[in-house]
This record gives sequence, structure tokens and C-alpha cells, in this order.
Amino acid sequence: MTQTTAFFHTFDPADVTVHLRPATPRLVGVAEKEALLRQGVSYGTLLTPETRPSAVQMAAYHDALTRNGPRVAELIASLTAHLLAHVPQPVLVSLARAGTPVGAAMTRFARRRGQKLPHHTLSIIRGSGIDREALRRVQGAHPGGTLVFVDGWTGKGSIWGTLVDSLPGDVPPLLAVLSDPAGVASFAATHDDLLLPHAALNATISGLLSRTFVDAESQIEQKLHGVRTEDHLRPDDVTGEYLAALDAFDTEIDLPLDPGPRPVRPYDAVLVLAAGLGVHDPHLVKPGVGEATRVFLRRQPAGLLLRDARHPDTHHLSELARAAGIPVTVHPELPYLAAALIRPRAGEDT
Repeated sequence: MTQTTAFFHTFDPADVTVHLRPATPRLVGVAEKEALLRQGVSYGTLLTPETRPSAVQMAAYHDALTRNGPRVAELIASLTAHLLAHVPQPVLVSLARAGTPVGAAMTRFARRRGQKLPHHTLSIIRGSGIDREALRRVQGAHPGGTLVFVDGWTGKGSIWGTLVDSLPGDVPPLLAVLSDPAGVASFAATHDDLLLPHAALNATISGLLSRTFVDAESQIEQKLHGVRTEDHLRPDDVTGEYLAALDAFDTEIDLPLDPGPRPVRPYDAVLVLAAGLGVHDPHLVKPGVGEATRVFLRRQPAGLLLRDARHPDTHHLSELARAAGIPVTVHPELPYLAAALIRPRAGEDT
């Protein structure tokens, strides 16, 4: 185990500096969480206890690592090579949790090439913004560096919007992601929607760290956003295994790949399709295979939209939907591989 900022996680300290504070969250079940969210309670103040990954999740992880692992390694190499070549003194600031394994893999790639690429991870929460104390610490550690925020994928671009709102100024922040089907990132390894292996899991592939949250302490100056260690999941942790597997797919790519054409407002088409299914609230529509997977792991899904019912990257979503009795509709014109609809409260106008 590795100790950083006074608590335990399973990331190698050479791969990331974690700027989070161990705290006690408000724990609620999924149904209670959904009810509280409808009442206006901030998502960032609530946490649902994580359970062991299901057989479907583990199968999705291993399958995505086998099928997509070599490509993910290429995307990591491409994105890292681009930043090292075009950004002066880049400093990676990954957005916990989905961005943390990506930033760790990028700094490991740079290290294998004999180059230093600092990597820090901090919290950003829609509705609360970026952790300003964590950001202050990163900026203080690298006064001459260019901060590049790192995430795994984009859905409809909510985190990008939160990042922009958190850091107002004449120059927008830099966001780098592996998969950018929303078309909003500053640097994208690809604009394709694809299943990144770590999207299938939560804490067990993110150093046993919970989703980040804010509490009363977070509002105090020089207090970081909170996190808890999901220590009961220690036997299921694959954080090190995942990064080692990506290392093993090491590629000779030293130049950025062509990410493909940048999508233009693809989310608009998803809203039209969702409206045709009776869902009009954009907050209840989550596009992208990564975001759809998160809905099935952490929310109450009401429907699943697929571009191709036979696509291997969405097989786990079909399995989860079938097990939960969630309707699945196929839309060949869907700009993303998948989109999930969240269940409204009973009697609520969607």
C-alpha cells in the first residue's frame, strides 16, 4: 500500500500525487440518492457504498482490456507524445477518478521514454466546481508549468463546462482525454466512443478511492475535497494490474495519431432520440459508453439506447439492462455507441 497525503491508496507514488482528504461522507442507497437529487441536494454531497464488482463488470473489464487494450496503449502514447511536443512544461492534473488511471499511464509512458511528466490528481464535482485548495497546491509545486487537465472520456461535456466555469479567464483551460465523442476536449487521442477498460469498474481500478465528495470541512479554507478508501474491496483491486497491462502493450508510437473529425454538438441528436422516448430532462440523459456504464453502476437507469446491439463494447450494457429489466432500443443514427436514460421520480414529468 502507498501512503500519500495521510491516507492509503494503491497507486504507486511515482505515478501520481493525490490531493484528496480522507473524510466521512453522507452514505445513502441508490433509491434514496435519486430522491434527494430530485429535491435539489447536490450529487457531490452524497456517496453510495460500493459493492464488489459483479461478474458482468469483471467480464467487461477483462474483455475490454483484451480487445481494446492495445489501442488504449496507443492512445495514451499518442496523447502523451502530443503534449510533450506541443505544451511547454506540461503538468498533468487528472480529474479523479476516471482521469487518474489515464494520467498515471501517461506519466509511466513518459518515464519509459526518459522524460519527466509530473502528475497530480484532484477532485472536480459538477455543481461544486474544482477543488481550489488542491489546485493551489499543484500550482505552487509547478510555478512555471502548464497545467493540462486529464480525464478518461467525455459524454456530453458537463465536466468540461464545470472546468471552464471554475477557471474563468481569457484563456480556457486545457483538457486532454483519451476518448472525446462529445468533441469538447482541447487534446483528444480519438473522437471515437469506445469502452476504456477502467470505465467498467469503480474504486477497484482507481486505487481503492471512492468517488470524491464535499462536506462541511471542504468549505473551510485549505481543506481538500473528501474521499474515502473502499478498503473492503482490497481483494478485488486491479489498479496495479491495469497499469502494468497497459505498460505491456507498450507501443513505439512517438507521434500523435489522427483523432478523426471533431464532432459538433452530437448531444443534440441524443436529446431528440430521448425526447422520442418520453425523456425531456437533459440531466436524465447520459451519452457515451463510459457514461452509460456509470449510470448502470451508480444510478437508476430507465432505458438504454444503442447504436448497434451487436457491438462488443456495449455487450455488458445489454447484459446489465436485461438483468434489470430495462428496455433497450437500437438507433443506427446514434452519434455515440450508447446512451443511458435515468429513471425519473414516480409521477415526475420527464
